[in-house]
Amino acid sequence: MRRLVVLTILPAIAACSGASPTEDPSRDLVTFVESNKVGIDVDHWIEMKNIAGEWEKTVLVFGYLGDYDECQKALEGLKKVNYAREYRCIPANQK
Repeated sequence: MRRLVVLTILPAIAACSGASPTEDPSRDLVTFVESNKVGIDVDHWIEMKNIAGEWEKTVLVFGYLGDYDECQKALEGLKKVNYAREYRCIPANQK
């Protein structure tokens, strides 16, 4: 049985990176993911709209045959517990 692998990236990277408050510590991860697909299907980010109206990457879905479909399932679960937030799935890999 396959399991959904969900990574909450920003808090963990920020805590471990030692980056200054003005640097975006997740930038290196996003750049890496753009060029390094896992498996044969395109990986997907779940993004959440923040209070400023900007989309933030919060979860990376990868390793499925049908990453987009699994992303949509995870997104629906997030909406059930936090219905006031807006979420979307977007492709993570550019190359």
